[in-house]
Amino acid sequence: MLIPQGLLAATPTQLTVSDVVLGEGGILSGRLIDGRGYGLPGRRVEMRRGGAVIVWMRTDQFGRFAVKDLPGGTYALVSGSSQKVVRAWAAGSAPPRTSTRVILVEQPQPVSWQAPATESADVVYSSESRIFGLSPLSLSAVVGMAVGIPILVNQHDDDDGPSTVGGAGAPASP
Repeated sequence: MLIPQGLLAATPTQLTVSDVVLGEGGILSGRLIDGRGYGLPGRRVEMRRGGAVIVWMRTDQFGRFAVKDLPGGTYALVSGSSQKVVRAWAAGSAPPRTSTRVILVEQPQPVSWQAPATESADVVYSSESRIFGLSPLSLSAVVGMAVGIPILVNQHDDDDGPSTVGGAGAPASP
């Protein structure tokens, strides 16, 4: 009742295609970063076409990677939990305002809710830990409002003073 219908509907995850223009010599360049924007050094980045790995590379100390002599076409870039489908365009044939590099964002892996007593663990919420599409904090706020608003309305009604309808609450003497 309190949750909008749109939140109840399951939303399928769609993989979007990003356009990128190749540099001189068919160079596709990009950067692998974490959720805070920091480059991830020494990570393997695979370039796939039709499910097969056609080339792989390691990121440099700043998380940058590049591949040269690449023909235009559609490719999947994969590194750990990060995946992005790119449509590579030869210079001069790309649509206006097409990016010149690819940014891959490594998604944090969910941490187990139970950590050994000697270790501390940061809790990371994954998309699987959401209820009705809401994070635990947002869901708590919705539930709090659902409980709190009726209580406040009821208290406000009680604070209006005694009712004078039908003589109830009228003084005993004139």
